[in-house]
Amino acid sequence: MSVISATKESLSEIGILSIPQGVALVMQPHNLVNIVQHKASPIHITSHWQLNSLHAWLTLQLRYLAFHGPAQLIVQGCHGIKIEQADSGRSINQAATIGFSTNLAYSARRSETFLAYLLGKRELLNDNFSGEKRFYIYQEMPYSGKKSGFPKRGLEGVTDLFLKVFGV
Repeated sequence: MSVISATKESLSEIGILSIPQGVALVMQPHNLVNIVQHKASPIHITSHWQLNSLHAWLTLQLRYLAFHGPAQLIVQGCHGIKIEQADSGRSINQAATIGFSTNLAYSARRSETFLAYLLGKRELLNDNFSGEKRFYIYQEMPYSGKKSGFPKRGLEGVTDLFLKVFGV
């Protein structure tokens, strides 16, 4: 018997996402804890660059990693992990996004006033999802201890920016 639990963050919860054969999932790797796969059919990970997309440049998410099943992904999220259908469309805090199904309509929308962003109280953009028979995965609450906005731009901010651009 194995026990999987969060060790660094007391509000973290662990979940298991099953990806069936023929299904792909775009993931934020910083939420990925582990991958469980079969020896006979290992998971296939592809890298997708979005250099010609205004959305990618606005969010500085120029590269996405897609995980192709079959496999199980063990992910970590603050206050739990939710999976919802994107049928009618929904906007969520960009810092809460864990992943989404491929071929989903994915865009950015301004969430708050610029002053709230500048003061580090809110993210500037929300992720917006829509698409029939598609889904997205998010953590119920972004980590409160993690700074957002302009004041975060110290060494931690530069490192986070570099990792975000390269999809890590």
